[in-house]
Amino acid sequence: QTGALFLLLCCSNMPSRLLLRVSLLSICIPCSCLALSALSVEPFPSSQSSVVKQAAAAITRAYQDGKINKQTVRLPLSDTMYSNKEEGFVATRAIGWQGGPTETARFLLPISSSVLRGIKTTGDDNTGGLVARVSEQILLDYDGSVLQTAEHPAGALYDIQALLQANTDNYYLDTIQKIEEQFSDTTGKKAKRLFLLVNPAWRDKSSWGFFGGQRAQELILDRYETTYAVDEFIVAGERVGLLKCWPNDWAVYIASDPDDAINMEVMSSLIATFEERPEYKQIEKALKAYRCKDL
Repeated sequence: QTGALFLLLCCSNMPSRLLLRVSLLSICIPCSCLALSALSVEPFPSSQSSVVKQAAAAITRAYQDGKINKQTVRLPLSDTMYSNKEEGFVATRAIGWQGGPTETARFLLPISSSVLRGIKTTGDDNTGGLVARVSEQILLDYDGSVLQTAEHPAGALYDIQALLQANTDNYYLDTIQKIEEQFSDTTGKKAKRLFLLVNPAWRDKSSWGFFGGQRAQELILDRYETTYAVDEFIVAGERVGLLKCWPNDWAVYIASDPDDAINMEVMSSLIATFEERPEYKQIEKALKAYRCKDL
């Protein structure tokens, strides 16, 4: 990936030298500290509108430029963000969403609808100023699963469907396969329509356990690329933001002011990028390397 550098990061309190792949402009200086300045990357979103714009743009690029018509999208869940409360975007109390599936669907549906309306599937803006009409079909109420359809003003060929909050039940594997056959990858159609899996419950093959894992790997994990994702969590006592915005790598951010426990607008310091979604230990290692510049 452009801008990705393999760097030797030196730090006096670390064993010999740590080889870390980061997407930062870095130099190793005699005092064993690291001088960093971020290369051109997408900023971590600071509002609901920035999430919508980023997600729609990333999905559009992946569909039009990358020809990826089956995508996974993970949007942030926060009662603070959706209700525009004074606490700011994704307040600390919202880390680790505790709401049930029905409640999360209530928060997720408005932003997902806005994203669908912002996606461009035609390659031009010749729609007469009209936007897609988004309809919703509840699948399993107790799962909070919903199928959204964005009907494009230019015609059905440019419609989009999004399956929200699917889990590891075989019902959803069957549903996804059916949607592909009837909508996104219909036999005989020249163009493949866009189909999104939004905030699915799984992370990897192990999410399905022993049974169903192989089918899920072949049907979903090997075929649905993550094109946009926003996440926030705690690593080594620090709030960390993770952003995937196609075609860029996964970017790891921390707050510019670690003492600001509320305002996500300060989540602006890029510390590393990874080709694949990083594990906790990888982020922790990158965070330690970044912090050594302050020693």
